[in-house]
Parts: sequence; C-alpha cells; structure tokens
Amino acid sequence: MRSALKIWFFSAVFGAFALPVFAETENPASDSSEADALISKRETETLIAELTALAERREAFYAEAETLPQNESSRRAADIAARFENLLARFPDSVPVLFFFAEFLHDGGENERAEKLLLKAEQLDETFAPAQFLLAEILAARGAATEAFPRFRRGFSENPDAESVAVYGEFLCDHRDALLAGKCFPTRAELDENMQRVFFLAAFLSDGNPDYCWRAAESFYDVENPDWDWALAMWDSIARLPAVEKSPELLAAATLHRARVLAELGRIDEANTLLRETVGVPALERSRRLVFEVIKRKREEGN
Repeated sequence: MRSALKIWFFSAVFGAFALPVFAETENPASDSSEADALISKRETETLIAELTALAERREAFYAEAETLPQNESSRRAADIAARFENLLARFPDSVPVLFFFAEFLHDGGENERAEKLLLKAEQLDETFAPAQFLLAEILAARGAATEAFPRFRRGFSENPDAESVAVYGEFLCDHRDALLAGKCFPTRAELDENMQRVFFLAAFLSDGNPDYCWRAAESFYDVENPDWDWALAMWDSIARLPAVEKSPELLAAATLHRARVLAELGRIDEANTLLRETVGVPALERSRRLVFEVIKRKREEGN
C-alpha cells in the first residue's frame, strides 16, 4: 500500500491541491485578490517543491537504511524528522505534509505520534485517501477495529491497488468479532460476503498474481458457509497458473487444497487420490493431516 500511496500523492499535490490556486489567478476580482492569489500560488509551489525534495530524501534513506551503520541511520532519520517538523511549522494545515510525516513516523514505529498527525489531517480533509488508509491501519493495529472501519472505507481512492485492497480484506477477516459486536455489519453472512468480495477484487487487480489468487481461494476457509463448489473451481484454476505449475512445492500445496475441498464436498475417493500425489513433501505434512481430519469427519457424518 505504501508504495502506491507515494505515487498517488504526487498527482494529488500537483492536481487537486494546486488547481484551486491556479484557478483563482485566472480571473482575479481585484488587484488585491490578484496579489493574494499570486502569493498563494507561490506558497503552493514552494510547498510542492520542498515536500517533493523531502520525499525523495526519505526514499533515498529507505533504499540505503539496511546497509548503514546504526549511528548514521539514526542521524539521517533524525535529520529527516527535523525537516518534516520545520516544514510542518511553516505549513501547519497541509494535509500532504501531515500524511508524509505521519507515514515516516509510522515506518519508524512511532505510531502514537503518527496517529495524532493523521487525526489532524482528518479534521482538515477526511477525503484525503492515503491519510485515511494509514490512520485505519494504525487504529486496527492497536485493536480499535470499529474506529478503523470507516477510515478504511474512506481510504480507497478511485483506483485502488491490489495490495491495499488485500490489507482491507485481512482487516475484515482478523477483526470479525469486533466488527460484528460494533454493528459495522448486521450479520456474519454480510461480513463474510464483503470480505470475500474484497479478496476477489485484490486478485483481479493483481492481474493474476498467484499470491493474491491464493489468498482469495483461502478465503473460503474463513467464511461461515463456504461455497465448496466455487472453492474447488478456484483451486483448479490456481493449479493451472504457470507460476504454480512450474513450482513442485506450490503445485503440491494447491493439490492438497483441492483434496481438502473435495473432502468437504464428500468426494472422498477423489480426495484420497490427490492426497497420494502429495506424498514425499515434508513441508506439507501438517496440511496433509488436516485433510485426513476432514475426510475422517465426513466419513463419520456418513458421506
């Protein structure tokens, strides 16, 4: 999500945040308003230039951080933080500055300070999607699921990326009980439907990335009343993905998932046939035992 937000930010600053100033200068109502508009334009241009330079400095630091000695890493981090503080002192109501500084603090583990900056950004403009999404992540991390929920909803831009969508899906899955208790969803069935729809969207947006497709298929295990026929179709499709077919480990794992779903459908003989194909992969032994447990349960149920 973070990389996508950084790209989104620049278009926001050069577009939505700059346009009102430029529009004001086109038809000034008086000499005074023309002068005010010119000053505002220059301030906006200064903000954009300085924040862009600071963002680039931050990205250069991130790129080198793992190779820097501890004292040099700390010095550079402190320098960047001080530059953000100075910029924020000059532009205290700039939502992009608040967001970028909060993001830097969050990356450094200072979530409490980051949250305060993001709450101020929200007061100024709750439609600024990156700030809303980051605030939602921080709130969710400290267990404030019902507070995070509306921020996640507001945090999606018109063109969401697969990573951010998947983060929201995990939030819905991990905080199910709190969201239901907080009446964010009227029923478990509606929450499950929304969660799965989110994971399917992430898979679609990823252009078939196996990781996102895999998580979408796994979401059937997270819902109360899974559609096992649909789940089987998804795992069959995943097993045919080129990246999966080329990896013996991934193909064996996908085969185990197919066996589990077949067992859930009561197709025990087919499930056992697929299980035999996964023999000899030690890393999957735990998953194999899980499938055996499903088969045992279905046999006890009379399937």
